[in-house]
Amino acid sequence: MSAQWFLFLLSFVLAFLMHFAAVSTLTHTIIAQNNNTIITGDRLALLGIKSMIKDDPQGVMTSWNHSTTNFCEWQGVTCSPRHQRVTHLNLSSGGLIGTLSPSIGNLSFLREIRLSNNSFSGEIPPEIGRLFRLQQLRLYNNSFMGNIPEAITNCSKLRVLILGSNNLVGKIPDGIGSLSMLYILGVKNNILEGGIPPFIANLTLLEMLTFDDCQLGGSLPDVFQRLTNLRILDMSGNNLIGTIPPSLYNCSSLEIVILGNNQLTGRLH
Repeated sequence: MSAQWFLFLLSFVLAFLMHFAAVSTLTHTIIAQNNNTIITGDRLALLGIKSMIKDDPQGVMTSWNHSTTNFCEWQGVTCSPRHQRVTHLNLSSGGLIGTLSPSIGNLSFLREIRLSNNSFSGEIPPEIGRLFRLQQLRLYNNSFMGNIPEAITNCSKLRVLILGSNNLVGKIPDGIGSLSMLYILGVKNNILEGGIPPFIANLTLLEMLTFDDCQLGGSLPDVFQRLTNLRILDMSGNNLIGTIPPSLYNCSSLEIVILGNNQLTGRLH
């Protein structure tokens, strides 16, 4: 190999290595910028939630501000240690008054939302349906109104759905029957229409089912033979008619059954 050819080959290799290093650095820079953009998005989403709070008498959200404080240290916020993304939002019993911002749908790593025992009003934002990792949604004891958003049924990993003691109206979305991982479903103390949805037969992991005081009518569907894990059933305070279906007596795991204040007839088995 001639010296001239060797120098040419060496120059080519060095040029290639420099180009590769430049591309690698640019790629890592872009990835870092994207990660920072995503993390900033979580901060902005949280601030969007705060902006819809009219009153915070307990100062729960005092730490939620625009300062350099890491939002993962804000009260009620838990982040994943690896990605620094918001995974849990727990503002239960905080005395908060306001509405729930649609920006909650931008917290794409959320696994739990706990807002029970506050004074949230307005509708449940359908943007919650974008939270594909969500496992628990607890909105019990607020003043949410409007329909139960159909979009919630997009949260296929939901295991706990508690919407009780609000002012929700309309029918229970049939799509909830596709949430096959649910083990707690509670919609008590709302103003709902229709009857007990037959889709509960699809929720074979259910351990607790509470539809009490919802003004539901019709008869109890004879589908309980599939609910082999059911321990607590409360259908009291509705307008149910007819008799208790035979399949209910086959639920050997049942510990608590409350069917009072209905118009059920006939004899108990």
